[in-house]
Amino acid sequence: MSTMPAAEKIGQAWRMHRDNDNNRAIQMFNDILATHPESVDALYGLGLAYKTNGEAAEAARAFEQALSIAKSALSAVRQTSQAEGHHSGNDLETNVDDRYMMLSRMLKQRIETVAQS
Repeated sequence: MSTMPAAEKIGQAWRMHRDNDNNRAIQMFNDILATHPESVDALYGLGLAYKTNGEAAEAARAFEQALSIAKSALSAVRQTSQAEGHHSGNDLETNVDDRYMMLSRMLKQRIETVAQS
């Protein structure tokens, strides 16, 4: 197993996907997930690589798992924000909630897309 940091591995796997080397990208994303099972970025990339390979069911599973994690993370961020005195749905002092709101929307769209395949 590589000693490369997870963020670098994710970047490498995304490059493989962009280069249409999806089988290797899938393997690398799965390797990352073996040690970082909550990595939304790895799950999202895995879903895209499966989708490109025509494996809609596998893509949907990866996207759904990523969505579940993103929703949980957004909920945690919002609870922390409220505990810090922010009472709106979007904490304008940080962008952490924005990341998970955007990821949730994107993942829902991806799930709809693969369901239509």
